[in-house]
Amino acid sequence: MTSKLSLNAINNCYLDNFVWIGPCHQHPWHPEFETFNSVEALLEQGRTVELIVLSLQAEEQDKCLRALRKNDSTFLSHILVCHESALSPYLANGLWDAGYDECYQIYQLKKKQIKLDYHDDPRYKLLTYLWCHENTILEPHSVPEKTYLYDYPLLRCFGINPEESFAWLGELQKSQLIEKAELSNRLRFCPSCHSGHLNYIDVCPQCHSIDTELQSSLHCFNCGHVGAQASFRKLNTLSCPNCLQSLRHIGVDYDRPIENQHCNSCQTLFVDAVVEAKCLHCQVSSKLNDLHVRNVYSFKLAITGRTLVRQGRSLSWFALEPGEQMTSAQFYWLLDWQNKLAKRHHQTHSILSIQMLNVDEFLRAEGEAKGFAQLDALQDRLRSVIRVTDACSNYTRDGLLMLLPMTEMSQLNSIYKKLFDLKELQSTSKIEFSVKALTLPAEIGENVAEWLTDQLVKAKPI
Repeated sequence: MTSKLSLNAINNCYLDNFVWIGPCHQHPWHPEFETFNSVEALLEQGRTVELIVLSLQAEEQDKCLRALRKNDSTFLSHILVCHESALSPYLANGLWDAGYDECYQIYQLKKKQIKLDYHDDPRYKLLTYLWCHENTILEPHSVPEKTYLYDYPLLRCFGINPEESFAWLGELQKSQLIEKAELSNRLRFCPSCHSGHLNYIDVCPQCHSIDTELQSSLHCFNCGHVGAQASFRKLNTLSCPNCLQSLRHIGVDYDRPIENQHCNSCQTLFVDAVVEAKCLHCQVSSKLNDLHVRNVYSFKLAITGRTLVRQGRSLSWFALEPGEQMTSAQFYWLLDWQNKLAKRHHQTHSILSIQMLNVDEFLRAEGEAKGFAQLDALQDRLRSVIRVTDACSNYTRDGLLMLLPMTEMSQLNSIYKKLFDLKELQSTSKIEFSVKALTLPAEIGENVAEWLTDQLVKAKPI
């Protein structure tokens, strides 16, 4: 049973950040709360609150959720509700029940791992929010009364206009910071005013009139006349109104044409009407192919976004401190320069490539919060391998390059041992490494990056 004591075992200061808004009905498993009658009373204090529970009527609860997510002090808070409301699936983090403690601990752990400065940047606020709250998906919300038909309530709280949110999310996706989770709907909009309120109408393919109707017609084989069936009737028999031929046998004297629709404006007979979309706002009629199509997706945090939140700058698993690593361009220049020195002064340098092979599988097995905590610990141990004179650079998301000046291949054994000791120090699931080594001087040529890539492909793992 979750209790105040179990929470104190995690961190005594947590209880000071537990807030309840609305009528509070205590249960034995409840921790201690500071209670507020309204969200305004809480926001006036400007406090950063870790856990907020809402016990309000649906309409008031949605208003409260919007206010909390808009406020810089509480937008990241773990918010639970006693009852669902229209916006709670989009702005809250679940229902308040006795099992809240596990999710809350994960939230706390992931929040401590944030290194990204997310203030005053809605992009980074979104990434941080998706990171902190386990398995959170940015879901679209249907608003049929609005011309844009769908919005993202969380983005509205972050100041993103609904009409701009789709393009805004598209840019984040192109940057590989978020990725599509599921296709929710496919919408079509007026090319003139961009409204989604459209009426689809069958019109005559000849004159585009909407005044059309189904009509039973007959075709006289004798003269070829086609007309409404009613015009062929004469008492209890059928005869052609054009040539007066008596029509007795279908298929011999006459048949029924496949054109069974009639335009009352231009008298045209046709098989299929043309469908046009008429905008209910600007009254412009458009062909279906001219409508603007928009796919509405839900989004989740991509691996690049998770890495950015955790590291604040680098988009690689190897997150070394500033001064410990350089850009690829700097590294390639240094490598070329050291190679020339090695040739001139008969020196030997070594290049080490360290590649993590199974990070994604490792995170799935361990869970994001615990998995990234182990990755951080691994990074700290990795720094013990790097000497002050070594140059490092991230060359892929999973790969680290090290230039070890004045180091021969035979001297790398101690480094290999340290690297493989890192692997053995891991508990439960393990991150697998691939380690390769090259030596300088070498015939590099003009393109250092291509030479290095070719050599690493050919080299065998140690």
